[in-house]
Amino acid sequence: MALNLETLLEGAPAYGVVDARDGVLLYGRPGHEAAFEALAAEVLDASGDDFEVILLTDAAERCDRLFVAPTGEHKSFDPR
Repeated sequence: MALNLETLLEGAPAYGVVDARDGVLLYGRPGHEAAFEALAAEVLDASGDDFEVILLTDAAERCDRLFVAPTGEHKSFDPR
């Protein structure tokens, strides 16, 4: 089953969504760590032409946040 980005951005019991500059931040909710890690793997595998993903980790090196940035949108900065 292919990942649906629009559905992903609605959030779920395992994670929340925060609108951020040039993308969104998905964060794992307490008690749902395994489900969020599985979601992170799925999102990372699905990244490519439509969006890019940056995994963010906590002090124990566990993925607890994902930054998801659509690739087809104008960025708020001008890279050199």
